[in-house]
Amino acid sequence: MFTDVRLREVWSHLESGGAQALTLDVFDTLLWRMVPEPVHAFITLGHRLADLGQLPSGVTPGEFARLRVFAEHKARLHSHEVRGTHEVRLDEIWQVLVPALPGAGSIGDLMDVELAVERDLCRADLAVVELAELAMTKLGLPVYLLSDTYFSAAQLERLLSRPELAGVPFTQIFTSSDSGISKSDGLFRHMLAASNLQPSRVVHLGDHPVADVESAREHGLVAIHYPKYSGSLKATIELEGLLTGPGDDTPLDAANGDYGMTALRARSLHRADAAAVPPGLRRYWESGATVFGPVFTGFADWAVERTGDHGADHIYCLMREGDFLSRLIADPGADAGVTTSTLWASRQVCALANVFEGSPEELRGFLVRRHAPSVGQLLRQLGVAIDDVAGISSLTDRRLDVPGLLDDTLEALCSDERIRSEIVLTAGRLRDRYVQYLDSQLPDSGRIVLVDLGWGGTIQALLARLLASTGREFDVVGLYMATNAAAGTHRLAGLQIEGYAASGGQPELMANQLMRSPEVLEQLCMPDIGSLVSFDDDGRPVLSIDRTSRTQVAQRAAVQDGILAFQREWLRYRRSETAMPSLSEPGARHAALRTLTRFVSRPTAAEASAFGAWAHDDNFGSDSTEGLLPPELVRRMPYLTPADVEKITMRELYWPAGVAGVANRSLAVISGLAAAAGVPAEEVSPEAAAGPVELYVDTGTDFVHGQKETAVTRSGRDGMSIVRLRIDGVGVRRVRIDPAGRRGLLRLDWLTISFHLHNAPEPYKVTVTSLDDLAGQQIALVGVRLLQANLLEIVGDDPQIIYTIDFTSQPTLGGTYAIEVEMAFGWLGIRADPLQVRTAGVARTGLPVRAARKIRRELGGLR
Repeated sequence: MFTDVRLREVWSHLESGGAQALTLDVFDTLLWRMVPEPVHAFITLGHRLADLGQLPSGVTPGEFARLRVFAEHKARLHSHEVRGTHEVRLDEIWQVLVPALPGAGSIGDLMDVELAVERDLCRADLAVVELAELAMTKLGLPVYLLSDTYFSAAQLERLLSRPELAGVPFTQIFTSSDSGISKSDGLFRHMLAASNLQPSRVVHLGDHPVADVESAREHGLVAIHYPKYSGSLKATIELEGLLTGPGDDTPLDAANGDYGMTALRARSLHRADAAAVPPGLRRYWESGATVFGPVFTGFADWAVERTGDHGADHIYCLMREGDFLSRLIADPGADAGVTTSTLWASRQVCALANVFEGSPEELRGFLVRRHAPSVGQLLRQLGVAIDDVAGISSLTDRRLDVPGLLDDTLEALCSDERIRSEIVLTAGRLRDRYVQYLDSQLPDSGRIVLVDLGWGGTIQALLARLLASTGREFDVVGLYMATNAAAGTHRLAGLQIEGYAASGGQPELMANQLMRSPEVLEQLCMPDIGSLVSFDDDGRPVLSIDRTSRTQVAQRAAVQDGILAFQREWLRYRRSETAMPSLSEPGARHAALRTLTRFVSRPTAAEASAFGAWAHDDNFGSDSTEGLLPPELVRRMPYLTPADVEKITMRELYWPAGVAGVANRSLAVISGLAAAAGVPAEEVSPEAAAGPVELYVDTGTDFVHGQKETAVTRSGRDGMSIVRLRIDGVGVRRVRIDPAGRRGLLRLDWLTISFHLHNAPEPYKVTVTSLDDLAGQQIALVGVRLLQANLLEIVGDDPQIIYTIDFTSQPTLGGTYAIEVEMAFGWLGIRADPLQVRTAGVARTGLPVRAARKIRRELGGLR
């Protein structure tokens, strides 16, 4: 009967036959506001007064909001002094406030403006309205309203005069301002006496745990709690900066507040479909409803609205994400006469279908991806047998980011006429099949609207080029959740590319944070199928194997269900008699970006743990997947600073903030806040006292004549540091690390030397955690004294750790072209005099320091 499961309990009490009446709280129960907290309405009131010319020029809307709060506080104190109660009327508050607003107008006029703003911001809770209507019509019960408020009953009637409540004649309204007593102090008793009701036969519903639940039960009523916040919602909203006091920097729209997102998120958590979610999936469903739900709901509304603005009535949602996006857009589209369907496209297929001549420029289209492919992957995607390319077969597993390898590979492919022709033939066959498929899905010509998550608009650009190159006349419009700066290149080429939360990488600070780690968004939109790799002879998509675990599939489905549940709640109110503001407005779009950026850059530990376990594929014809939070990188987090996090490449780690959220929460918060404020990461990353770390290689002419790299060390949590350096390693024989520039103690947690080899896909790694076994063999220590297995005393001005390659046991290292060194350590400065190390047999004499100090204090001696 009720979409909100909390109301089922209320109805069961009413329907039992013993109830005499239903009583309802007003604010956050019968009515909710389009602001997170009641005081935030005063910001909107300040803007309204400014628009009407009733706010003094020297007072900002945020300052006015603070004055309004302070005036109410003073009025309540005065009321307590004079009448013995903290309850006040609205006119009494304005009497305190008016002196701060010279020339603003009469108190009556100002009160009317406040009431008008409150009415604009309020919405009737449709589920509670349904409850009240059924109680009256089906059970014949009277419904009373009780409210702790500075509004009078007459003023509340003005707020309640709205279409949704037209058929609900409330029996009587009781307010604390009229009676001079709150619910806790006797408003319930006053209501019972005035209505001649038996307390045990009255059912009360309200949001406040004390005023509406404890107080009601103390007066003998049956009380049902209707909480404003549930689960982790309050923590989420607080992280979004929405629970601060009212001010000019509160992130709310001047007219529409938070567009009702706080209230609707709270209500979506109590929908009947939420109650059916298994406990193990609840975290994912709630994240879908409270974090991603408002964002994707706004995106769907905007996409439908923009489609109409472009004169179109159909949306093509690009697969794979299009499977979910088409479901998301279906309902708002139906309201606006816009239909949807899915359309298969992928970077791999579109890139190959655009190969007409087999030129290096065309083939480079395959390299627009996050991870450079291996030589073998590139050749397989081009349909070239590896053995057919002279001199390439031995390089199958090498990635094309090896210096010079890409140019050499493309030269080998394009200079051989037979191989180039084979590539062109393969591309032509795919192009014919793909165009055949597109012809079956698209109209003959005209404007088509594509919808996808976004980021650079590459697929749209390739698809538009393919259609134009095959004689199909289309005007292709792309609507995306967000686009990065790379989309600007395509816009300059004439493509119509628009982003909802971020467009063209703007606004830059938040967009950059989102674009650093968008993989969670991509994964939560995925269906349970692999990526598009080709088309068969009948024009049907050929997909790669989907290797997503069944657990992740269930978790992803729960997130999507949560998003759709929130959207249903939003659409319910948008379709009601009192219109909701458009989520296409700049304020709503900016709020969506703020929500996404918060999740990506400052996830809670629970969010990072939940979504960090997900695997991600690169969607470019590869069956491989990678975890968003690789375990080997979690151990680095205590050593890192925001400057270190900023240097982590996407190839190494998809979601740095997620790892930090699990292993180093303070690092995630500081990094996210600094990025949001535009503060350089170095400014919040103090340099370590150990000084710089230097890396040298000896290629046969000693270290003096070899290459050198230097890194500034920075101090992470608990004073720990990590340094990562890369250097050219061709012809290397020895590697030298100078760990510190001054005297001190160095605890070496690990030292990893990675040798990148010409004939190996992965580097050869040497990891040292104990110097006991290697010292004097492959590792030599200069200017350093070994105190324990991993504890070093820096005794000289030029300390050195030297690693010598043993080509007898390590012959493959002769093919090294680059070296990376990672050293994690803690450092403590000490005085210049020799360090005295106690031996195990030395007995300690005298009292412990703490005991000696305690005795001296008790005796009244010196401190």
